[in-house]
Amino acid sequence: MRGSRRYARVLAVKGLYHWQVNQVDIEQIVEVLLTEEEYPKADANYTRDLLQSAIKRSVEYYRDIEASLDRPLTQISPIEKAILLIAMVELNEASEVPFKVVINECVELAKQFGGTDGYKYINGVLDRYLKGCREPQS
Repeated sequence: MRGSRRYARVLAVKGLYHWQVNQVDIEQIVEVLLTEEEYPKADANYTRDLLQSAIKRSVEYYRDIEASLDRPLTQISPIEKAILLIAMVELNEASEVPFKVVINECVELAKQFGGTDGYKYINGVLDRYLKGCREPQS
């Protein structure tokens, strides 16, 4: 059975948080993620792809998203940064995932991992990003 992309995103949030806080490489992140309860349910390849792309292009993606923020990137929590990186990877590299799915999944991740109103912030940032960068598709 193929793993779930939803669980892959959950693992990617955890992995990107770990990367930001501990400055470790992807192999160390994957070792940690192997112990997570979601791992057997996740699409492991998709998790790795999200992590690799987000880390490799983080400077570019942070720069791209900054125009949609209402505060400096340094004031954004590591969880929100991780979620925004996942969104940027999927919006820019996974054309098979509709933009509405990306936003919905990221809002759900923010509800699960973020602060009280973090999901509203993520939704607003991604909405501004999409309006500024591309025409939404159905």
